[in-house]
Amino acid sequence: MLKTNLSFAVLISMLAVLPAASLAADDATPTIAEQMNALEAMCEASSTARSARHVETPLYERLGGYDRILELTTEIVRLHGVNDSIKRTLDHVDPANLAKLVADFVAAGTGGEVKYEGRDLPSSHAHLKLTDADFLSAGGDVVTAMQSMKYGQAEIDEIVCILVSLKDQVVFE
Repeated sequence: MLKTNLSFAVLISMLAVLPAASLAADDATPTIAEQMNALEAMCEASSTARSARHVETPLYERLGGYDRILELTTEIVRLHGVNDSIKRTLDHVDPANLAKLVADFVAAGTGGEVKYEGRDLPSSHAHLKLTDADFLSAGGDVVTAMQSMKYGQAEIDEIVCILVSLKDQVVFE
């Protein structure tokens, strides 16, 4: 089992490549379920610290406000589009519109004065038939985008935990 003191970015970066690596049947490779359990445990263990940071300075502000969030979601959508594991989810999707909808969702959920007017998570994801492996792969793209944009570890960890908290609304397989 993975230790819960690993940083989120290191863990999710490792996890993003594990679904393919797990095909090698290496007993040392955590299963998808073990990976998800490790993420959930890390998020639970850090909940007090994450809440305190948000009270001090809302995540929206630490993410740089709406324009920077839109830049981030645009990069995430781009990465999803070249990620062989999940690029199928973008078939027939306008990337710019998706990036804006996700930016609105993130901004509204992290303390910004933005109103999200898109569909709810279950109805917007049900047709995608996402698995936990897809979720981990998408999370790897999120971490990669955040690291490339020089976000701090605390902000990366908080976004990862938000994603983990929403997993059951997007993964149904």
